[in-house]
Amino acid sequence: MILAAVLMASFLPATSALSAPSAPEDLLMPRYFPETGFWVQGIFRQYWETHGGLYVHGYPITGVFEQDGYYRQYFERSVFEYHPENAGTPYEVLLMRLGAWRIEGRQGEAPFQPIPAFPSSGDHWYFPETQHSLSYGFKAFWIANGGLPNFGYPLSQEFDERNPDPPAGDGQVHTVQYFERARFEWHPENRGTQWEVLLGLLGREYLQHRGAPPEALARQDPNMPPPDPISGRQYGPHVGYGFNIHWRGDGEADSFNQKTLDMVKGAGFSWVRFQIEWSDIEREPGRYSTGGLDLIVNRAHENGVKMIVSISHAPSWLDPNHGIPTDTAPFRRLMEHLAERYRGKVQAWEIWNEQNLVWVPGQQVDVGRYVELLKAGYQGVKAGDPNAIVLFGGLTPTGVMDPSIAIDDVEYLRRAYAYNNGEVKQYFDHLAAHPGSNQNPPDTMWPGNPGPGPGWQDHPSFYFRRVEQLRQVMVENGDAAKQIWLTEFGWTTANQAPGYEYGQYTSEEEQAQYLVRAFEIAKTEWPWMGVMAVWNLNFSVVVPPADEKYPWSVLYGDWSPRPAYRALQAMPK
Repeated sequence: MILAAVLMASFLPATSALSAPSAPEDLLMPRYFPETGFWVQGIFRQYWETHGGLYVHGYPITGVFEQDGYYRQYFERSVFEYHPENAGTPYEVLLMRLGAWRIEGRQGEAPFQPIPAFPSSGDHWYFPETQHSLSYGFKAFWIANGGLPNFGYPLSQEFDERNPDPPAGDGQVHTVQYFERARFEWHPENRGTQWEVLLGLLGREYLQHRGAPPEALARQDPNMPPPDPISGRQYGPHVGYGFNIHWRGDGEADSFNQKTLDMVKGAGFSWVRFQIEWSDIEREPGRYSTGGLDLIVNRAHENGVKMIVSISHAPSWLDPNHGIPTDTAPFRRLMEHLAERYRGKVQAWEIWNEQNLVWVPGQQVDVGRYVELLKAGYQGVKAGDPNAIVLFGGLTPTGVMDPSIAIDDVEYLRRAYAYNNGEVKQYFDHLAAHPGSNQNPPDTMWPGNPGPGPGWQDHPSFYFRRVEQLRQVMVENGDAAKQIWLTEFGWTTANQAPGYEYGQYTSEEEQAQYLVRAFEIAKTEWPWMGVMAVWNLNFSVVVPPADEKYPWSVLYGDWSPRPAYRALQAMPK
């Protein structure tokens, strides 16, 4: 598990504790709106966030779907349209001309008649493009909230008009002005506030007029964004709540696995991560034994729980040390078989586990060999289930730079990106990570804000915020559009296993506080965070107290909740 007893020699110098820089790609990450039940992600979210957000566009009221040859998403006040012919320009996302649509056939009415030209002044602007003017409060609103890209040119003068009835309006009479993409409304009851000028709900009006397919109108799963058809990327949620679980595939699997899943759901969590060994599934070449795995996958799916499956430990017929094989073709075939078998049930496949650590004496950490394995795994998964997520296997923060023992996780990631001119970027959807913790609270970080000690203070590997340095490597390598998923993280209390002596400095109450705070940090500071899987839920039920995994658990050995479970259960999600 996290930061095993390999921190013994050959430490890297401590790197800067500055947080990973923000990147424009942060705004590509999915955002869920419980108010209407839809996700906004990718280039549409980036436009929404940088061009007025809720105030200008309102909440999303559909998913992304194809209409009239374009990908569109409807919002209360706007309809976003993706224009691939404008890729790489500011016009890649355009707003539909809903104002122009709304006044079709009304050009003969007085407010829409052209007016004579006049010299523009501070309070009044004349637009020769449409032969209309813009004045006072509406002019100030137009300038302050996006101008031409958001609203277009004026198509009318100010006049009084009754709004449509709900939900497309309030049914009241307002002073309005039409623009190519919007309708401004004056609300004197809000005089002196930012709500004095509001935009008409033209997105809702147009949706009533045009309609959309049922799948575009159906509320979306809050625990998992849909695939983004524009980018082709499948994101996870911004902060998914998960546990690492022990599971069973034998005759007692049904009751054990159901109890485990009941505890997951009882905490308000919706994800699990568990590990499987390739050697158990393919004892002989090409013959797959998945009966035990079927039991947990099908039971979790029936319970509405989403899954990350981590696979490692090659069969002995391929590698006698169960390490990463040189022949990756069997792994590709295996992953295609598994992804196809569990299509729509397993949401993410994590390719290997802590591969920057030597598990068998005499072996060496080999970055290039892992990249080739990841390539095979990615190709296999996508052939079996194109919507399944492939995770770069979680790296453990060792701080060690001796390939016969371990390679520092940050350095390992740099080398992976450097291998074969960055080829690795093609072969994973998101990065998995196993940040450190030791006895250090989640807000601490070396060297600027070190933990309380004693010991385990003087290197970033000992800290939860180590993940920010991994994020920085991604940004530096042009991979900032991907998320980081914490497939193992947590804090141990007093631990009898050698190498985990730091656990004695973390009480059960502190363990609970640290876990809750870790989720808070991710929610408020890390827009690039995906699923977070606490290590662990229930290993205490199956291992003795002397086992290192026991005190990381948030349950006692009799399944009763520890303070950490209660705190996670009560935590706002």
